[in-house]
Amino acid sequence: MATLILRDTYRALEKEMKSIDKLKRETSIKIRDAASHGDLKENAEYHAAREQQSLIVYKKQLMQSHAPFRFIEKGEIETDEVGFGNKVTILEDGKDEAEDYYLLGPIEFELDLYPLIVTYHSPFGQAIVGKKVDEYFTLDVRGKETKFTITAIEKISPE
Repeated sequence: MATLILRDTYRALEKEMKSIDKLKRETSIKIRDAASHGDLKENAEYHAAREQQSLIVYKKQLMQSHAPFRFIEKGEIETDEVGFGNKVTILEDGKDEAEDYYLLGPIEFELDLYPLIVTYHSPFGQAIVGKKVDEYFTLDVRGKETKFTITAIEKISPE
């Protein structure tokens, strides 16, 4: 199944991947330089560079693991009911103010492009998909059934 992703997010992902590749090359040079200093068992610089390289490779693999992608254009995003690409304002029972949540995918979440991202795969995301303004849903929050009401649905826009 393809991962939903905003076209704008894909551009940000490409930029991030180029940055990761550059960092990986720089770290490879650090590893080579540190290795040239001799005994690797006691070479903290070498071990730090190797650890950094592992984190870089992991991050790249994580980003790539979401492929293939299904691109969503902003013009495709609807606001009559909650769906991918919406900014959803939700009021939790017992709270005075509603909060805005962004229903997006794992790549937007990984890149941290929007505040309060809810992925469409999460239980919260699944609970709000298809809901309309003034509809409510309940979720188990810390062992207690909590009621939430959808108060607004908009197309997302970068903060």
